[in-house]
Amino acid sequence: MKKLITTALLAAATSVALAQTTATNWTATDCNSTSHTLFNELDNGKVIVFVWVMPCGSCVAASTTAYNVVQSFATSNPGQVLFYLADDLGDANCAALTNWINSNSIGNTANMTIFGNSGNVINEADFGGTGMPHVIVMGGTNHQIFFNKKNSQANDQAGITTAINSALQALSINNVNSQIEFSVSPNPVSENFAVSYTKAIKKITVTAVNGQIVKEETFATGKKNPTVDMSETASGVYIIKITDIDDKTGIQKVIKE
Repeated sequence: MKKLITTALLAAATSVALAQTTATNWTATDCNSTSHTLFNELDNGKVIVFVWVMPCGSCVAASTTAYNVVQSFATSNPGQVLFYLADDLGDANCAALTNWINSNSIGNTANMTIFGNSGNVINEADFGGTGMPHVIVMGGTNHQIFFNKKNSQANDQAGITTAINSALQALSINNVNSQIEFSVSPNPVSENFAVSYTKAIKKITVTAVNGQIVKEETFATGKKNPTVDMSETASGVYIIKITDIDDKTGIQKVIKE
């Protein structure tokens, strides 16, 4: 049985307020004649950073920022965080979009998916209204939107980065087969926390919201109510995963002060 993590929990894991809405599905053909269905790609574990442009001069900065943030995940999450760019109304063809991208040094077109958006199939109005540029970050099988900003506010490197991390963490949490319930105390924690559970525990993994494992403890023969030292760990929200002696797993959130 999958453990359900609420939107509120995920929102608490970020330092900024993110748009918590649900995407609208679409199927569209990109400039390489490849068909894409949004929900299929999200269901397959992709995190999509989507940018609508006119294209226009005021769209350059946010588009470049979004592209660069996506590229920063290329090593840690290869092929998982994708950059999509589309004309807002479908009246700028692929050649015009590609020329605009290259002329303004937005990024390498080989590392992005471009949509001429003929017929306005990918309707910006379905994603919170219009604005130029318009940047959204989507992820998860619940098709959640983690970032949704328009106009000058869309040029938000920290916000886009946080949203991608949250989407990746949501995917990681949803993939955990959580079979057991346990408690962590104190929570928030400043130095050490203790795990309380009825059976011995053989492994504890502490993961940051960006998916990085920051601490891992292994007990070969199992240990009842072990403690974990978090004194040298940066402040923030972490996901604790435990595995008991029967190989059953559980997850819990802990806040490091």
